[in-house]
Amino acid sequence: MRHRHAFSLVELLVVIGIIGILISLLLPSLSRARESARQVQCAAQLRQIGQAMMTYAAENNGVFPGASGWHIYGGDGTPPDSAGPGWTEIIKRYLGSPQTGIYRCPGFPEGISNFNYFIAARWTMISGRTHLKISDIKTSSTFVLSADCTGHKLYAPDFGISVESGDDCDKDDGSSPGLEFSGEMYGMNLHRAGNNILFGDYHVAPFKAYDERQITYNPRRMENWEDVTAD
Repeated sequence: MRHRHAFSLVELLVVIGIIGILISLLLPSLSRARESARQVQCAAQLRQIGQAMMTYAAENNGVFPGASGWHIYGGDGTPPDSAGPGWTEIIKRYLGSPQTGIYRCPGFPEGISNFNYFIAARWTMISGRTHLKISDIKTSSTFVLSADCTGHKLYAPDFGISVESGDDCDKDDGSSPGLEFSGEMYGMNLHRAGNNILFGDYHVAPFKAYDERQITYNPRRMENWEDVTAD
């Protein structure tokens, strides 16, 4: 009569050890895969925002939605909500409600803000204008139309350092940089690949740092945010 061979304690410990090693080897790969998925999802959301902006402009004489003040989604114009709609409210008919999470970057810390993208407003503000036109964009493949909003000045405390309160649904880079990278005073990178940027030709690409050869905040020539000039 045969007797079943039982695992000894040593053998069990060896098996457990092997499983532990395999898990330790797989976890970094799984973590990278999840991070890659978040970056891809964020890029897809930015493309959708770009398409909504393009559709809005096509129906409004080539004019993009403008940025104005600090807006609370669905607010009635009383503080901290400024009078008038924010740009995310303006393009709601093309993109749907922010409740869907379309404006929330999946790489952004949770529980802080549902609006983690901004629109370009630096050049229009410097030029004394409120709206950007499609025809203004001559550097379409390098012009920052929107991007991950990583500048802490555009968020309310405790995470941000704005003097305003509430969750601004109208983030723009008119007065403060919206796109700041890890290593800069108020910046951070939301993805392993960097921060996603929606350019004027509606393509999206991640960058780990500002690149003067590939990123401009002036729709007509290559200029960094601080040096943007009016025509």
